[in-house]
Amino acid sequence: MSRRFQLALLLAVLAAVLTAVPVSAAKSPVRLTEAAGQFPDRAFILTLPEPRPLAASQVQVRENGQRVIDLVVTPAAASNPNQFGVVLVLDASNSMKGKAIAGAIQAAQLFVGHRAPAQKVAVVTFNNGRQVALPFTADSGKILQALAHQPELAYGTHIYDAVDEGISLLRGANITAGSIVVLSDGADTGSKTTLAGVTKRARKAHIRVFAVGLRSHHFHPASLRGLANGTFGSFSEATSANDLSRIYDQLGAELSHEYLLRYRSVQSLGAKVRVSIQVDGVPTALQSGYATPTLPPPGFTSYHRALSDSFWTSAFTMIVFGVFTVGLAAFFVFVLLLPRQRTVQKRLAEFVSLAQPADGKAAGGAALPERVFDGAEERLEGSAIWRRFVEEVELSDIRMKPAHIALWTLVATLFAMWFLALVVTFVALLLAFFIPFAVWSFVRRQVEKKRALFAEELPDNLAVLASAIRAGHSLVGALSVVVNDAPEPARTEFGRVVADEQLGMPLEQALDQVVVRMESADLRQVALVAALQRETGGSTAEVLDTVVETVRERQDLRRLVRTLTAAGRASRWIVSALPVALLLAIEILNPAYLHPLFAHTSGRILLVFAAVLVISGSLVIKKIVNIKV
Repeated sequence: MSRRFQLALLLAVLAAVLTAVPVSAAKSPVRLTEAAGQFPDRAFILTLPEPRPLAASQVQVRENGQRVIDLVVTPAAASNPNQFGVVLVLDASNSMKGKAIAGAIQAAQLFVGHRAPAQKVAVVTFNNGRQVALPFTADSGKILQALAHQPELAYGTHIYDAVDEGISLLRGANITAGSIVVLSDGADTGSKTTLAGVTKRARKAHIRVFAVGLRSHHFHPASLRGLANGTFGSFSEATSANDLSRIYDQLGAELSHEYLLRYRSVQSLGAKVRVSIQVDGVPTALQSGYATPTLPPPGFTSYHRALSDSFWTSAFTMIVFGVFTVGLAAFFVFVLLLPRQRTVQKRLAEFVSLAQPADGKAAGGAALPERVFDGAEERLEGSAIWRRFVEEVELSDIRMKPAHIALWTLVATLFAMWFLALVVTFVALLLAFFIPFAVWSFVRRQVEKKRALFAEELPDNLAVLASAIRAGHSLVGALSVVVNDAPEPARTEFGRVVADEQLGMPLEQALDQVVVRMESADLRQVALVAALQRETGGSTAEVLDTVVETVRERQDLRRLVRTLTAAGRASRWIVSALPVALLLAIEILNPAYLHPLFAHTSGRILLVFAAVLVISGSLVIKKIVNIKV
């Protein structure tokens, strides 16, 4: 064997021995990276080639040449749980099927074995989405249990979304020295987050990304290299699944050799700071730098007019108040200057009134506002709508005068128009016209309740009337007995009949007035009986018994019809309220979805058209289910 051959053989053996040295045995370089912290608190992560005791006296930190004096050095092995944390991000796409995912899980388990006891670990897997397999914990048992099972594989490689999820976990756990170790064998496909966006967010949070690429036929390292280079991390490439263990072993050892340097800066705001760190045993000083925050420049914020100022200075307000003032003045002049026309009925009413004013004053001595309201009512008596409104207010037993109700309704309508036009839109003032309809509906509802109660009590009152006639009373006397025994509203209505008859009105006409007021077709039969009794005589009690029986049967029929139409009435309100409820729900959950409907003219037209359709449909259903018996 020649000398040259022996030398070549020796070199080959030496090369084989050198390549067989584990990666973990290679010394990691000394690195200095900035950690999360808010000025004036500063924090840096110092990575040494091998672990060793490091005291604050062995480290000198200078800012712009000035040495800091309150330095605190915390090794990863002795840190509290919120200082050091690592997020393991594992690729769970279909390309990792087989040995690749098994090697990744094994390498992650090896990485966990090298971590410091207080170091928190979280696990995130990704494919066509990202899943948090394990939130942050320092419990080794829980970490190994989470890594004991392979994740479910699926199509897709959302690397950037998974890294973004890891950043959120680190920030949510308030980790000072945070790192992300991401493993994949391909390029990113389908992430909502971009490379620029995720690296910017990581740099802002001072989080390092250590990327590991597993070579395969899908391998494309550009995404992983971009993550590592943009976040002051590192990129490693594994040629096979077995090679992952060595790379993860090296990363685990490197992260366990870290030290957290913390101090409080004394630099002024808006300054550029050069940081120099000298560690005993390290020949060269480590350099870094940062800029202290600056105060926002003084400036004037945009002027926003107060809501009250907008109310009083708006053109719509001036128009409303102008019209209202002129109309009110004209109304007072019209009421006060024109002579009052007193009819015979009104003059007689002064002598037969059953009640006097509470203060004892005569009508002529009433206060000016009362005279104005009384004059207004006299001027409006010629209107059929006003007469109907006055009658319904009287029937509803509302103690407020009709003129007062009309005035306050007008004021509320004008105020609502003013508010809606100024706060919402000018078109919205049309909604204020629902106030008069609401007031009218309330009055009508009270009248309908009174009429329904009168109809319910009518059979019993007619039975008492028939019994009183059998006892020897006249028809008018029997009505007086009913007035004494009947509850309201029958007592008041039959009392009016007795009072009108005493003033000379025929009994059947007095009953006809109650028939009109209460809209009671059943009482019309009693008026007919009174007319027959006055003209021809007869057994009034027996006829009334027949009327009572007929009225009871008709009431039973009404109850049956009301029961059969209950579903129709309920469906009317449900169908009418459903569009409004859906509109409010969508507006609360997603206001932007309905914005075009309110912002564009076509959308407003559709809203008005829809409102007309809903109201029309409700009225049609009401007409169908409202069966008169």
